[in-house]
Amino acid sequence: MADRPAADRPMSGWAKGSRASELAKGADGSAAGVLVCVVDDDESVRDSFRTLLESLGFTVTTYTSGRDILADERRHQASCFIVDQHMPGMDGLATLGALSRDASGALTILITGRLDADIAARATALDVGAVLEKPFSAIQLLELIRAPRKPTR
Repeated sequence: MADRPAADRPMSGWAKGSRASELAKGADGSAAGVLVCVVDDDESVRDSFRTLLESLGFTVTTYTSGRDILADERRHQASCFIVDQHMPGMDGLATLGALSRDASGALTILITGRLDADIAARATALDVGAVLEKPFSAIQLLELIRAPRKPTR
């Protein structure tokens, strides 16, 4: 892993890199005003996302569960939701299903360490924007966040 650029390393090796910095910039050259909501029951994962995304200029709010984000009105301002599938209580797909009822048009990204056919089918049925299987790189994540999206109706 030592010869891979920092931004191409899996989650545990996330760092600010030139390609990652380039992807973080919006049309006006910054990530300012882009709210990313991260839902994961693992504190170290939430901290990793916060560190990476804030270092690139995003505003980040983290939550320990699906119920926590659904109780927070700030979710309506989010441009992107990154949600872990495997959480106690309400899983990631149930959380994304509830968030999609808000019809905000935000990008939805499901992350999972165990992708199977059932999860993939449920994600497709919910029209989840992307499913990332761990480990993934910061570049993969930022490419998803910055990709042009179809306008919502």
